[in-house]
Amino acid sequence: MNPLHLEMLRSAPIFEGLPEEDFPCIEQRLIVLRFEQDDLVFREGAPGRYICFVVEGQLEVVKGVDPGRAVPIARIGPGRSVGEMSIVDGSTCSATVVARTPTMVLALTREHFDALVTEHPRLGVEIYRGISKLLAISLRQTSEDLAEARTPGDGRLPLSVP
Repeated sequence: MNPLHLEMLRSAPIFEGLPEEDFPCIEQRLIVLRFEQDDLVFREGAPGRYICFVVEGQLEVVKGVDPGRAVPIARIGPGRSVGEMSIVDGSTCSATVVARTPTMVLALTREHFDALVTEHPRLGVEIYRGISKLLAISLRQTSEDLAEARTPGDGRLPLSVP
């Protein structure tokens, strides 16, 4: 693997804190995918098959709100990842992801991830921990965004706590 790509992978939040000796196990399971501008990476509602670590380019995450209308919700650039939820729960994609520029990603398929967890349980736990941290950060941000969108004009929400 290109040393720059490996360095980017080492800096990905999911792999934060992993010892150097763990990276060959991860590296051997990654595949390189290239997307041209406007290529579809994930389609909302389709089965989620892999997590992508962006090496070069920009991805845009869009959420369908009405038939024929989608709202951009995030931009994903180098060093960031997308597709974590499908690795965890095996569910369908929660949003559509489109390449906004020519983009190269390192992809870890669900099958390769499952094999890694089976063969290297400690490493699997550490990666799950990294994914959990990333999803928790995302959920906190979503909660803040939702609270801001629902806050009445005076800035306070009615609160009923049992």
